[in-house]
Amino acid sequence: INERSIRTMEGRDGHRDVSVATPSTSATVTAPLSLATATSSNVPMARPVFMPETFTGMGREWSDWKEQFEMAAVVNNWNDGMKLKFMALLLSGRARDIYSGLSVEAKRSYVLLKDALGKCFEPCETAEWNRLASSVQGNPGIYIAAKLGGCDVKLLVDTGAQVSIIPKQRWLTITNGGAPLEHHEGVVRVANGGSMLILGRWQTVCQFDSLTVITEFLVADLEPQEILLGSDFLLKYGVIINLDQKSCRLMGKQIPLL
Repeated sequence: INERSIRTMEGRDGHRDVSVATPSTSATVTAPLSLATATSSNVPMARPVFMPETFTGMGREWSDWKEQFEMAAVVNNWNDGMKLKFMALLLSGRARDIYSGLSVEAKRSYVLLKDALGKCFEPCETAEWNRLASSVQGNPGIYIAAKLGGCDVKLLVDTGAQVSIIPKQRWLTITNGGAPLEHHEGVVRVANGGSMLILGRWQTVCQFDSLTVITEFLVADLEPQEILLGSDFLLKYGVIINLDQKSCRLMGKQIPLL
């Protein structure tokens, strides 16, 4: 009694709300309590004291959000089962699409779910991603079929390129003579150390089978006519490439490699 104050309020419907406040925190937890079950152990779970914001997979680091989620789990006294439920509820947008494409096993284990989502949102920090990058760079050519501006194209996957690049002539052909470009600041270096002339940044719709995403390319004045899909795209959308199966997973969708 000295450390807690308990207030009980009875409503018209015969139910009571019990509010518990502790000196160590200003948060108040209110839980509905039925008169019939007031003395039983079957008491409805209290509302969460603290809830993190939803995670979309964009605009915030996964590690930062995961740390906040773990803090909320401690404050709210969630077990692994509750963590699974709340994590699924707090994923939206691209993150929700990626979650939907995960295996049933991953969705049933909180440890496996964290590991699977971590590989999607932070692949560059895993040994698997480093191995993949080395394999792709040592391959003569890994391509993905797509549509840019309604035109069929082959995108060359290049994990060594920090940005996605489209040659000027290919861009002119796809856009029927050009399209508005956003200004790009900074110098892009090529493998031999030289700089690349960048005309601007082009944002367009890229379609992979039935999946459509927004993609940005730097339009460059260069001779090779390959359209490069760089690590910026791969990391942004959590692309997982499986060279053994000759396929990649993009936002939960399986797409064949060429």
